[in-house]
Amino acid sequence: MQAPSGTVTFLFTDIEGSTRLAQQLGEGYAALLNDERQLLRAAVGEAGGYEVDCRADELFAVFARARDGVAAAVAAQRSLDAHSWPEDVRLRVRAGLHTGEPALEDGIYLGVDVTRAARICSAGHGGQILLSQTTRDLVAAEADLKDLGSHSLAGLPRSERIFQLLGPGLAPNFPPLRVERRGSALLKRIAPRWRRRAPTLEEEAWQARVLVSKVALPLQKPLVELGAVLFSANRAVVKADNFLKRVDRKRIARRVQVNRGAAAFSQRADEEVVHLQRQVASLDRLLDSRQAFTGLAAEVRDKLDEAVAEREVASLSERVAAATARLDGALVRAASLLDPYSFKLQRTRHRGVYRLGQKYVVPFADTVGIDRVREFATLAEACGFREVVRRAEARGNLEQKNVIGAGTDKPQDGVGRDIGTGGGWAP
Repeated sequence: MQAPSGTVTFLFTDIEGSTRLAQQLGEGYAALLNDERQLLRAAVGEAGGYEVDCRADELFAVFARARDGVAAAVAAQRSLDAHSWPEDVRLRVRAGLHTGEPALEDGIYLGVDVTRAARICSAGHGGQILLSQTTRDLVAAEADLKDLGSHSLAGLPRSERIFQLLGPGLAPNFPPLRVERRGSALLKRIAPRWRRRAPTLEEEAWQARVLVSKVALPLQKPLVELGAVLFSANRAVVKADNFLKRVDRKRIARRVQVNRGAAAFSQRADEEVVHLQRQVASLDRLLDSRQAFTGLAAEVRDKLDEAVAEREVASLSERVAAATARLDGALVRAASLLDPYSFKLQRTRHRGVYRLGQKYVVPFADTVGIDRVREFATLAEACGFREVVRRAEARGNLEQKNVIGAGTDKPQDGVGRDIGTGGGWAP
């Protein structure tokens, strides 16, 4: 199928909570991702769409008519909701549509309309279908839509009025859009500009796009390709940065130290040390892959400011693409190895109960005093488990005091554990 040109409608999708799912399913995440892609591709194909790109948890498709793009998004959401996912996983995918007239070079779409569609998708929540004003105007007569107001989208010069598609099989209510608030955007505009920063990969992608019409014909195609790989690299870097911000390296280091101390008398602690060392190694690889992009955007800018040759631009594209592939692989590996206790936990008003994404978690110590964590779907379940842990800890501390006061040897419980070792408990 030939890539449609002229006025087209873009459809972007991505999985909500993909990092958490990769961590939860481990090696099984690849099978889930394959099923998700098949369902999306079936919906796109039946609606006459053209698949542009499918990488990691994202899919990018283009349609000659806006109504076809909307039909594909609806069919995809319904098929995803009806599919039987492993381990009772509820896969939720966000979708965004925008209509525009992009530049098309060798099957690659470039221009602000592409970015606008991607930003609209990113503003949504799993199960939600969002439309731009332009797309809404084209399908308003045959679609039920909810006006969500105008919002500023990162990196775009003007705000966008966003609409939510309603209909049978689609959830009607979602949290507020994931966009920058106007107040924070205003503060950024009026903040002092004396601090210098390195150019972003996205900025350099736009710079390459601008130069296409200003250079000789032999250099235009390499610049188009460079812009495309820079946009992909920017998405990969943003995902890696968001993942690394959530990781609690200090807690991982403490767990390694505690488990090493217990490894002498616990095989499980010894196995935990090995697992944690794998986590640390995967994070180191991810950081190394991320650091490879440090200065790469500045190097691209230096090259684009010069009268570069075609082979130099092609070499830059190859380097950026290779670095992006390494970063994507390192992120998938780290996400599959890290467990919930390796991430920063958000406090709640209930002592000992924390938030981790959409779940509640309760840290506790097991029978050998090693830190563990349990996940719960509801706050009530987490609080109930926390109360059981609190009572077990209190009982263990009381028994320890009685043993010390009596001056006798420490008794052992039914599993051969010294009761006076600190009161750890595992369900």
